[in-house]
Amino acid sequence: MERKGVAAAAGNEGKREFLDALANGLQLLEMFDEQTHSVTIQSAAELLGITRPASRRILLTLAELGYLQVRDRFFSLAPKSIELGYRYFRSLGLAASARPHLFALSREMGVGVALGVLSGPDVLFIERIEADRPIKLDLRAGDRLPAFAHSLGRVLLAQLPPAQLADHLPAGALNRLAPHTVTTRASLHQELSRIRERGWSFVNSELVHGLFGAAIALPSATGWSTVGLNVTSIGEPWTTEEVERRIVPALHACAENMKPITDALA
Repeated sequence: MERKGVAAAAGNEGKREFLDALANGLQLLEMFDEQTHSVTIQSAAELLGITRPASRRILLTLAELGYLQVRDRFFSLAPKSIELGYRYFRSLGLAASARPHLFALSREMGVGVALGVLSGPDVLFIERIEADRPIKLDLRAGDRLPAFAHSLGRVLLAQLPPAQLADHLPAGALNRLAPHTVTTRASLHQELSRIRERGWSFVNSELVHGLFGAAIALPSATGWSTVGLNVTSIGEPWTTEEVERRIVPALHACAENMKPITDALA
């Protein structure tokens, strides 16, 4: 990656106030992508065009703050880094702008509706509307659930390149959380493959007994969806045929209504 003189971008007027260390730290976070999963002190120094000691201080500071994790000599993004994106969504007003559409879908179908993103091994809710029913799930924006056992988390896991998938799965075994939880990685990978083929996920009694939900990934101009939309309910579950015939089209209609909002995130 060629460094483009970050300090110069600040202009002559702001040079005295410009913090090179902060700029280098932010630029380092921006380097992680599909090709760059981790860096060493030396490779970060080369990418940033700074000395090795300066690179070491930046990496260790970001690790101490929780934005990077280190394994052997390699530094990679830690789950906390996604919270910067979550704050971005909130500051953009994504949640507030999407809320009327989520509310309409919730009341139309009598279900809970949520937007979410991946945060490490969890799905992090950006916004959630509770169903207008006696039984409440007591979930709200900012809450997290295990992604591998949740419809919204699972549809986002299916969008990931294979090299990144491991970073969003539990480090150890897939614990049995409910009667039908997928507990082997082979079975989970098969299910993610099915989701990629059909474009939606359906999960029943894998996270909590009696809780079922369906989800889609919101279209993205980049081709890599990072935000998902799901509906959940408790009680008599939908059949797979009903999900495909009735639920998925309703999710896509809601996504289409929100397209001007989500396009602004591209």
